[in-house]
Amino acid sequence: MTQKEKDWVVKVQMVQLQSENPRLDDYYYQEYYQKLEKKQADEELLGRRSRFESLKLVTPYIQKAEVYESVVRIEGSLGQVAVSTCFTPRRAIDAVPHGTQDQETAAASSQRLWVLYRIEKMFLQLLEIEDGQQDGPAQPHDSEQQSSRVEKLFQALKAQGQNNLEAADDGFLQALSVGKGKALVARLLPFLPREQAVSLLLAITRHLPFLVKRDVADQALQMLFQPLSKCIRHLTFRELLQGLQGLVRLPPGCSERPITVVLQNQFGISLLYALLSHGEQLVPLHSSVKEPSSDHSTWTDVVVLTAWEIAQMPTASLAEPLAFPGNLLPLFCHHVDKRLVQKLEARMGCVAMDIRS
Repeated sequence: MTQKEKDWVVKVQMVQLQSENPRLDDYYYQEYYQKLEKKQADEELLGRRSRFESLKLVTPYIQKAEVYESVVRIEGSLGQVAVSTCFTPRRAIDAVPHGTQDQETAAASSQRLWVLYRIEKMFLQLLEIEDGQQDGPAQPHDSEQQSSRVEKLFQALKAQGQNNLEAADDGFLQALSVGKGKALVARLLPFLPREQAVSLLLAITRHLPFLVKRDVADQALQMLFQPLSKCIRHLTFRELLQGLQGLVRLPPGCSERPITVVLQNQFGISLLYALLSHGEQLVPLHSSVKEPSSDHSTWTDVVVLTAWEIAQMPTASLAEPLAFPGNLLPLFCHHVDKRLVQKLEARMGCVAMDIRS
């Protein structure tokens, strides 16, 4: 190739890399290189390596046109001539379902594409929030702007700010049915105010069996456990009971309680144990449960039913939790008889020892 031809090839490749905002368009490379520079700086301070400039890909900055016309009008031609570039490529395949395809399958495919599109847009909002957090100490104006971004993203997660409980839950479930949506929620939770984080946690507990069944292939729900554990610590006793009641109550027309499915999943059983552990810590502090009350009766029923379900389930079917609270067995000892406690110790004791070792 001549030098002119080489320059032309390089120019075509670099045009595809141009960006007005490399932080968003090339996020992973920018993050990687930032960590690499920090590591090299630390090694230079410790004297492990001499200072030298490492190679870095510098993408050209070219102002993009606000409006791009994909149709060229040539004088004297019949009709319009369509052109394709790296910004508006021609469609290579026809991915639009036709009448020969089953309509239900086409509708489900269209719905999934819409969910993926929503998640991609919300991820861009999340990156702005995380960038604002990394910029250092926030000024009052910046703090208000950050809160506004978090609120906007949370409303988008609820499917365009639905106030109806079922509609809001549907928005959460759509995002949590996709692996990238679970990662989005896990990274968003630390930024949410308490009320919004609690509403998201309760939505997850209400539909936990459904989420567990949809997560069989991805096994990505575990990434939600740590941020949700921090959220559980801020639950009131009444909110805690709301979350637990959805797991033990028998749904209409079903012969199996949700807790049976939950106990066979690692994320499900971990979340259940974390809720019970926090409830055990709240009981002595909650004034309304020092005397017999509806809350106290509900709490006792939940604990007894959970203990009975664990004792009846075969050891091989019981999932291994991500964390085993130390106050869990003492909690069951306060509410069930000695024979049931022995069964629980046989099933849960080995798991607790494995996790702590």
